[in-house]
Amino acid sequence: MTQSKAQIFNITLNILGVSMPLENGNSTDNRAILLNNYYELARDYVLKDFDWNFASTFKELALCENPVSQFQYKYCYNYPNDCICTRDVFRKNSYAIEKYSISSLSNGQKVILCDVENAILRYTRRVEKEIFFSCEFAMALSYYLASLTANVLVGSIQKGEIAYEKYNQLIKRAKVLNAQEGVETIDDELTYLDSRG
Repeated sequence: MTQSKAQIFNITLNILGVSMPLENGNSTDNRAILLNNYYELARDYVLKDFDWNFASTFKELALCENPVSQFQYKYCYNYPNDCICTRDVFRKNSYAIEKYSISSLSNGQKVILCDVENAILRYTRRVEKEIFFSCEFAMALSYYLASLTANVLVGSIQKGEIAYEKYNQLIKRAKVLNAQEGVETIDDELTYLDSRG
C-alpha cells in the first residue's frame, strides 16, 4: 500500500485524538498548515534517525575541486546533495569499512574526508515522495509529527510525550524488520547439504 502526505497527516491527527480528517496534505485548513510547517524537518529527522533500507544508497564520491591541505586526511570529497546521513565509506571493489570524517570548508561547503582513493559512500538519501516510504517509516513519521505538534493542535504536552515514546518503540521495531530484509552471510552449499545428512 502506498502512502500519501494526507494519509500521514490524518494518522498524526488520529494519534492525537482528532477524528476529523484532512482531504489533502496541502489544504488551507489550519491543521494542514501547521503540519506542513513541521513536515520536511520531521521527515528528514526520521530518515536520519535510522538506517532505513528504502532510503539506503551508494555513490562513488567526487573529489573537491579546491581541497584544503591542512586536513589530517589525504582526500577531500564533495558531500552528496541528497545525503541525509552518511553511513559507511568503502574503498572501490572492497567491502572493508574505512575511517572517515565529515567537515566543512571555509565557504561552508560540507565535505567528506578520508584516506581512501576512489571512495564509495553508503548513505541515507532524502526521499521526498511518500509513495516510496515503507509502512514502518510512515508510521514512525506520523508519531514523530504528533509529538512535535501535540501542544499546538490539541493543547496537550502529555499526548506529545506519549507519541514520542511510541515513536522510539517503532524505531526499535523497524531495526528488527529492516534486518529481516537482507542476508549478511550466505552458507556454503556443501555445508547445507552436509547438515541434512
